[in-house]
Amino acid sequence: MSELKVHASACNDEPMVQQEALRIAFAKRLKVALAHAGVAEWGAGRHLADVTGRTPKAASKWINAESMPGRSNMLSIAVALGVRVEWLQYGDGGMLPDSDNQGQESNVIAADFTKKGLRDGELRITQYDLRAAMGSGQLPADYLDVLREITIHRSFFESAGVSYTSASKLAVVTGWGQSMEPTINHGDPIFVDCGVTEFVSDGVYLFTWDNLAYIKRVQKVSKTELKIISDNRNHDPFVVNANEVIFHARAVMVWNGKKL
Repeated sequence: MSELKVHASACNDEPMVQQEALRIAFAKRLKVALAHAGVAEWGAGRHLADVTGRTPKAASKWINAESMPGRSNMLSIAVALGVRVEWLQYGDGGMLPDSDNQGQESNVIAADFTKKGLRDGELRITQYDLRAAMGSGQLPADYLDVLREITIHRSFFESAGVSYTSASKLAVVTGWGQSMEPTINHGDPIFVDCGVTEFVSDGVYLFTWDNLAYIKRVQKVSKTELKIISDNRNHDPFVVNANEVIFHARAVMVWNGKKL
């Protein structure tokens, strides 16, 4: 579990001045991250609104240092722009997952075809210590840290008929709990496609609801409602407002070889 970071100002600092300085510093990092992700300045507000589900007006306040996003929105922005959430929120460490040591990755979810040591057809995929709950939910910011990279041959996915938006959008997270058994067992590594950040069809998704991260089966009920389903029949499904769900990725395969 990641260390809980508390950032406090000195007792003799002016609170309003300190808060303004934090907002300005965050806005500068946000603009750097947007540029890194190839998001044009004129479309940045709309892009952030689409990522977080907030209004363009709210997103423009983040860019203009008038306010800062909450923890759930901060995570969504970091994942979408391919940067470390600790760097984006606090300026801690490097911008990219391994930039503390190298600073050469082009994406937070990196499948690097150019690094030495990779053979033809191999993918290098970032693994996160993100415990996505298959039960009552986990606080996403409590567990987000890059642990290591996994090198795997693309045939692992092709032989199982698994499709994904692009190799650079693949990542691995860990399932936590028993509510998705027998499909996903407690502690199973799960390959997710971070190129899917909205509901596209019934399937298993990594998403945030009520500020907690889940991996669950999601089914469309109506234009405004989604049903959250556990494969373990001891856990009852429940219906949520579609506008309250933030999709981070779609789960495509479990390390145990089960296609999702």
